[in-house]
Amino acid sequence: MMRIDLTESMKAPGIRTVFAALEALGGKGCVRFVGGCVRNALLGVPGSDLDLSTQLAPDETEAALSAVAIRHVPTGKDYGTITAVINGESYEITSLRQDVETDGRRAVVKYTTDWVKDAERRDFYVNSLYADIEGEVYDPTGLGLHDIAERRVRFIGEAEVRIREDYLRILRFFRFTAGYAREVDPVSLEACIALQSGIDGLSGERIFSETMKTLALPSPLMAFEAMQAGGILGRILPGWRVTGERLPELAAMIGLSDDPERRFMALTDSGHGLAGDDIRAFQARLKFSQAICERLIAAGEVVSRLEDARAGDVARLIYHYGRSAVEDAVLLVAAYDGGHPETLLRLIGELDVPRFPLKGADLIARGLTPGPAVGQKLKQIEAEWLAADFSQTVIDSALAAVHE
Repeated sequence: MMRIDLTESMKAPGIRTVFAALEALGGKGCVRFVGGCVRNALLGVPGSDLDLSTQLAPDETEAALSAVAIRHVPTGKDYGTITAVINGESYEITSLRQDVETDGRRAVVKYTTDWVKDAERRDFYVNSLYADIEGEVYDPTGLGLHDIAERRVRFIGEAEVRIREDYLRILRFFRFTAGYAREVDPVSLEACIALQSGIDGLSGERIFSETMKTLALPSPLMAFEAMQAGGILGRILPGWRVTGERLPELAAMIGLSDDPERRFMALTDSGHGLAGDDIRAFQARLKFSQAICERLIAAGEVVSRLEDARAGDVARLIYHYGRSAVEDAVLLVAAYDGGHPETLLRLIGELDVPRFPLKGADLIARGLTPGPAVGQKLKQIEAEWLAADFSQTVIDSALAAVHE
């Protein structure tokens, strides 16, 4: 058996208390760490959420926790999950399960005490590993440790069977491939391509969440190019028109920024300044927030105004759209044309962009009659002030004219 060095979170007093409570009822070894925390500890990468599996049924889990006064919540009891809460930390405890029936989104499960059956219903071999409180690793499928060593991500058993159980696993396959694999597993990829129509039945929120998690990884290009080559991106992005197997704009943006929203812009925009209607079509499908929608629209509008921009033009763009939106647009253009944006980004960071110094009360104090004319006059002065590169002379002249 292999043994891992438990991470600090896996050695926390709270988690040891949970193990002790469950083992007091179910016996030594009835509970183990499972999935991401074990995988990441083996790979030596930053930790994952702590998930526990137990041979106890949900009612027994609740009874074991209640016996030692551990607060718990039946967060997913219908699917076997009880969440223990100790000192503000939450620990999900799920009873060993096997699927009885699935429809591509939800599963009917029955509980088991068999670690092998529980492992075989999971998605990828790298996620089918367990560890006890001492760090001893268990590999019920016999292939999890092998795939960890090979940096390989593939479905457990028949790939098409795993995918039909939950079509979100197609997108998870590409996320885990981007995060952990040296290359895209061809058998798993073939199954994803064959069953990609199942993505159509997923909610936009789930699709967008997986997409952004993948874009946030250090090296997501391999996964997205595999999706592109297999036609899967067209299932994710409405109106997708990019052809070929390469995504050069995304590749460039990955080198320029680790911001997943900027990478998403490069994936969907290609540096042309995506129109607001196109962005709203993406939002209607993917259900992302209005804040993200407005960020994409602002970047697209700035892109169309950036060509041959002087310092004064850039300052005005910052004034109207904000510094972040102008930086977004500069990076988009650079991703599209292969440029080097460092100088312009430095300028954007250094430019002093003043706020408009007048308010309606200033004009009224100078004798202008309150009413709509005040707002109209302010807009006129602001436009002249911006055209003159924020000149104080324009403000002084305007105030003098109002006073006269």
